[in-house]
Amino acid sequence: MAATTLRRLAGTQVAKSQVKGESRGVISCLRGLRLHQGLRKSSPLSFGRKTAAGNALLCSCDAGEPRGVMDSASFTMGIRGEVHGLRDGGSGAREQSHHWGASSRHPLRCYGVGRAGEGGNSPRRVVFLGTPEAAAVVLRDLMAAAEESKGGKDAFEVSAVVTRPSKRKTHGKVMEGSPVASVASELGLGEHAILSPQSAKDESFLEAMRDIGPDLCVTAAYGNLLPPNFLDIPTFGTVNIHPSELPCLRGPAPVQRAILRGDRRLCVSLAFTVFRMDAGKIIGQKWLSIGSNETSDVALSRLFSIGSEMLVESMPELLSGRAQETATEQDETRVTHAPKLSKEEGVLQPHVMTAKECHDVCCALNIWPGTSVNCNCVTPVKKGGKGGSQAEEGRKREFKEDNFVMKVSGTSVEESLDEWDAENMPLVPGNMQMYRGKKSKDMLLVCHGNTLLRVGSVQLPGKKPMQPRAFFNGRKGATLKAKEEEKLEVEFNPDILAKIAKADTGRGINLN
Repeated sequence: MAATTLRRLAGTQVAKSQVKGESRGVISCLRGLRLHQGLRKSSPLSFGRKTAAGNALLCSCDAGEPRGVMDSASFTMGIRGEVHGLRDGGSGAREQSHHWGASSRHPLRCYGVGRAGEGGNSPRRVVFLGTPEAAAVVLRDLMAAAEESKGGKDAFEVSAVVTRPSKRKTHGKVMEGSPVASVASELGLGEHAILSPQSAKDESFLEAMRDIGPDLCVTAAYGNLLPPNFLDIPTFGTVNIHPSELPCLRGPAPVQRAILRGDRRLCVSLAFTVFRMDAGKIIGQKWLSIGSNETSDVALSRLFSIGSEMLVESMPELLSGRAQETATEQDETRVTHAPKLSKEEGVLQPHVMTAKECHDVCCALNIWPGTSVNCNCVTPVKKGGKGGSQAEEGRKREFKEDNFVMKVSGTSVEESLDEWDAENMPLVPGNMQMYRGKKSKDMLLVCHGNTLLRVGSVQLPGKKPMQPRAFFNGRKGATLKAKEEEKLEVEFNPDILAKIAKADTGRGINLN
């Protein structure tokens, strides 16, 4: 009966298969109608729904018919959850006011309509989604702001945290949770409130989110695509902290892509989440200038910290729905993308890249995949306990040659060519030697245009990071060079080209 009446009142039909018993039938009906997700698992059932006109349709029922229905023609909402002009069960409008609290004597509870913290209303429910260390900063600030909001008119609480599943550490022996999960546990959220779905499309996860009934969802580097079924759940939508000047650099690696192209003035945006990647309306933006040697992990932490401040400042507008009205659409003519990074992008090519370009790669990709140089090393072979340089006169010196991948980090651009020892090694792209000066522990790499890249740390395969001086001390007299990328030359059979040209006639393909 109750479910049938709800369908009639909403003017919408719901499949009968959704109704399984009176109480479950009402809940299924509410979900089918996509009404207010603040539905609590308690009796009486209560819900609210924002209509297209921005007014609210409120219904409530015990075990039978709804007690009250209000629309834009029959009520006005007061600031403390007061409703005037209640039309009670079809008996006509009554010119009186009602005030509902959490008492069972007044079954209609105005979740999502009255002001939280007053009139017995519960605080708004917020769900946070994030994974890396930078996102953990946002969670700390959000939970601190929730604690400060208690008892106020804009009170809210972090009801749950969603993060990526744990990953195996050290040869698969230990399961390591994400930084966000660790911070959530540290701040007192129980295991039941920390969700780690394999995919946001999992029906069990979506059902858990519906049971939570969030008013707002906040994402910060979550790393999982949010489907439309998820985006429909929170009452006031989902907002995302994105570290770029939207609509520029949409995608998963905006900071890395910005540093790769030499940008040192970055931006962070607070925007609504839609099913198209990073295409939602913009709530606010702030800019940040970074140093020439600042790496992407440091820049990300600073940007998310600024984005967290924007988020906390915007919470009253977000939880009242005003932010949806004031947010601005993105200019689609300015759209650029920041696609995923690849391991190949971390390999330096000093023969064709300047020192500045190599340094930008090192700063951008220090989190993942890191940067490396394909090296060729020629080392004198020791004989009789003496180094090759001390071999007996007239004896032919022997050398050992090996190739390996050397990871490099802690780079900077060396402005002065005087630091290069030209007598010991010619100034040719790819050559490497120790930085001049006995006290220096750095290494110099000659790059395109005879520019110098200073390297502060190196790492050989299977070894720990070390200072370049330690590397050269272990290879006395060694000559170290970066291998030049081999150019692939392909010879095409003319007969095959003719067949391809014939097959592609009329498609506008030019093979010349």
